[in-house]
Order: sequence, then C-alpha cells, then structure tokens
Amino acid sequence: MDEIRIMEEIMNKTYPGLTMLYRDANLGDPGGLYKKGMIIRERAFTDASKKGGGIITTHRFAIFSNNYMDASGFEQDTNWGLCIMQKGSCFKVLDIYERHGKTQIALLHLPEQYWWFFANVETNLDEQVVEYARKRFDECINTAPVPELALDNWLARCSFPLGMDDEGNFFPLRLNGVDLYGNMET
Repeated sequence: MDEIRIMEEIMNKTYPGLTMLYRDANLGDPGGLYKKGMIIRERAFTDASKKGGGIITTHRFAIFSNNYMDASGFEQDTNWGLCIMQKGSCFKVLDIYERHGKTQIALLHLPEQYWWFFANVETNLDEQVVEYARKRFDECINTAPVPELALDNWLARCSFPLGMDDEGNFFPLRLNGVDLYGNMET
C-alpha cells in the first residue's frame, strides 16, 4: 500500500497545473543527441518563456512544468515572459518532433526527489502532453515570432543545449552515489 501512496504523491507533484514553456535555440549536432525516454539534468538555471510564437531557430524545447518561478514581473523592459527553473532540474524527454526543418524537444520537468521514478515509466498523461506539444508546434510553425524572443539578448540566454556540457556530454544523474544506469560514483 505504501508504494501506491508514493506513486500517487509522485503523480500529484508532477502533472497538476503543468504550463508549457518555450526555449528556442540553434543546437546543431547536439540536438540529435536527445532521445525519447531519456532523463537529463541541467546544472544551470533554466530560462524559458511563457510566450510561444513562431520559431526562428532550429530547435525548440517545449518544457512542461508546474515548478518554475515566474520572473516576468521582475523584468525591466524586456517583456520576455521569463520563467526560471532551479539549477539542477531534471527533465524527461517525452518527444522529438520534426516539422519543416525545425525540431521540437518536449520535456517534462520532474520533481527533484523523484526524477529516478520516471526512468522506466510512461503514462497516458505523457501521451496527452506530447499530443498538445505537437499541436502547439504545428500552430507556431507558420506564425510570426514573438519580437522580444527574437532579440540577440534572449537568444544568447537560451543558446546552450539543456543537460549537457559544451562537448555534447550529458551531465551525470546520481542517486546515493549510483547513476541512472547502476554505475557507482568514481
């Protein structure tokens, strides 16, 4: 019975109140390293926007989160719709979707203490999130970009791939000294 309670707690911390956030970048080769089902950890704070419009970059991260700080009220003349996720955040890659030469990587922001749970779990909620993400992506392909999100200063904030270093190596995931794949910390 305890396992059911824990699973219910995990679901209640992950899915209710999800908001779709947008982060566009020109990833090049690193964009191809993401695979559906993988879990990544971003070491830095993760900036994204509540505003979704046309895509001027090669890649879009569609981040579904209910655990971010809405910093838009603190912006000074930028009007980005800035949202920030804590450094060390974990995300599950739910989908890779390509359309008209653009790629969307749909990510689910995971609760810090339960990221490990999602390593081998898929839910029908994930399928609904993916369906919504693809629909929004298709709608955005032929729309004008949000002007503030097409500026160099915003694009520079979002230019790096999530969950990996400059050489394209994913940051390790560890729980009690053991990585996601059962390897002990060295």
